[in-house]
Amino acid sequence: MEVIQMLIAKNDEKERSFLFRIVIWTATILIIIVAAYFLIRSFARNPIAGTWEYQDDNITMTIQSDDKVKLLFQNLQEVSGLEVTMDCQVDKSEKTLVIKGLQPSEIEEILKKHDGKLTESVLQTALSRFVTSFDYSMERQTLTLTDREYGEQMIFDKR
Repeated sequence: MEVIQMLIAKNDEKERSFLFRIVIWTATILIIIVAAYFLIRSFARNPIAGTWEYQDDNITMTIQSDDKVKLLFQNLQEVSGLEVTMDCQVDKSEKTLVIKGLQPSEIEEILKKHDGKLTESVLQTALSRFVTSFDYSMERQTLTLTDREYGEQMIFDKR
């Protein structure tokens, strides 16, 4: 602050011009960084990443930007709050979402964790709706997944 007061008092045009250029260049660089951040965030990230609630059942799906999808089943058999994480692949140009299934060892681990309250057939049936490839579309806060093979639709609301 004192430097600015001294420059005004001295009326030194050369120093004021130098400081003005530093301020302008700093502001320009900050504007470019902020613009780049928003452009990258808007166009480079997964467009369907986020948490979605299935309209027809108590299932919450979280699509992460690291190609993982978490399914949270609120009430499945005698288990409440069952969370299953699977790999997925999002193709933005084709607007497809492919959810890959669990390995047998992962299924066994989930069944052991719930100690007989959950059977393999119930788990497989619950996951079978999701382990496939989908065409996706988004409209406002609604995600529609359409099974590419059978055409069945699942509609999710943004949480």
